[in-house]
Amino acid sequence: MTAHHLPRPPRHKILALTFAAAMAIVAPSGCARWASSVLEDNHAAFNSSVADAMDRQMLLNIVRMSQCRSTQWMTVSLINVEASVGAGANGAVAVPSDGMVSGGAGGNLDYSFTPNITFVPQQGERLARELMSPIPVSTVERLVSAGWPAELVILMCVEKLGATQGFDVTGDRGIMVENGNFGKLLQGLSLLGSRRLVSLSQVPETVTWNSEPIPRADVTIDRIMDASSKGSAFFKRPDGDYDYRTIEHVPVITFYEGIEKVPEAAEVARMLNLPLHAGSFRLVASEDIWPGDTLSLRSRSFIATLQLFSMGVDPGPNSAPPPTSVDTEAELYERIAQAGPLQDLAPYVRAVFRVECSDTKPKDPLVAAHDGRHWYWIDRGDHTSRVLFAMVRDMYDLQVSSDGQTSPILTLPVGSGR
Repeated sequence: MTAHHLPRPPRHKILALTFAAAMAIVAPSGCARWASSVLEDNHAAFNSSVADAMDRQMLLNIVRMSQCRSTQWMTVSLINVEASVGAGANGAVAVPSDGMVSGGAGGNLDYSFTPNITFVPQQGERLARELMSPIPVSTVERLVSAGWPAELVILMCVEKLGATQGFDVTGDRGIMVENGNFGKLLQGLSLLGSRRLVSLSQVPETVTWNSEPIPRADVTIDRIMDASSKGSAFFKRPDGDYDYRTIEHVPVITFYEGIEKVPEAAEVARMLNLPLHAGSFRLVASEDIWPGDTLSLRSRSFIATLQLFSMGVDPGPNSAPPPTSVDTEAELYERIAQAGPLQDLAPYVRAVFRVECSDTKPKDPLVAAHDGRHWYWIDRGDHTSRVLFAMVRDMYDLQVSSDGQTSPILTLPVGSGR
């Protein structure tokens, strides 16, 4: 039998046939496995990329404030992924540090895809108001509920609590305290908190909104139904008229049973201007106008809190180390408790929150950013700086709302399974 040699097909047809064969090998199970790998591995990779970008933004803004420069805030608006297909896959999925995410589906077919993150500048009156207005009492409570120690949150966010004045933060005069009472209060709250004798939390509370009784003739079925749809209700009074009430979640500070037996608790109660007995006291932003068991709290703005953090930035490369006598929150509370009238405590900020500066890129920092001249970074082994930086990131997320902004959308090419 005579062998017939068929003409070799063009190269582009070979490639097309190879691709089609590879697709036949991996479909349907290959595509399904690839989709699963994309979702599992790359969701975490993209999440980490956005978080790292937000960390660098916060660090750069703290550095800018230390240099009396304006801040700039960005938000993520879109995460898109570009995908490509090639040959030589081995079924593995990898997430290298350079951000390129690649995965193989088996059968000599390789997928690779690169995330593109779109950032949009934040600006306008709303942002300015959120950054410069006093931090809401609810935000203070939520930070504590998130797991941050109450005394540390009070140190960073609160200018006055009860009858005790904290410190003012000013860029040109540093941190000024009237006396050591604020430090003693922080010490007392730390002690009582460690013994589970005091807490800061939110509790449901019935709030009556009408100052005068609502006549029964005004409480129609339409008003009752409207109130019900809003989670509120009309409550009948003994005289036959009504009160309009809602259930609100109110931030409170609570003293627990046994607190009166702790000697330090009497001083804490005195500085808060509260009676020393078990019970909850409602946290309010205004002083001397609310009836009942209340505790007034006056907070600083988020920008003022960032100003406080900015005092921990090294002025330049090879800066002198901070004072070694203060290295933890407890040591800082002790130093504030010993402070004399109008003493500046700014030099001690770098002892508990330090942003280091160098000409070369640091190795394995917690977070690092380059401002065009130097590298600024937080040491991964610096525990107090880690804690405080994480707290200020949470504070920003609570303080700056996303009203009027589109939530970021993540688009992933995951193929199709059958």
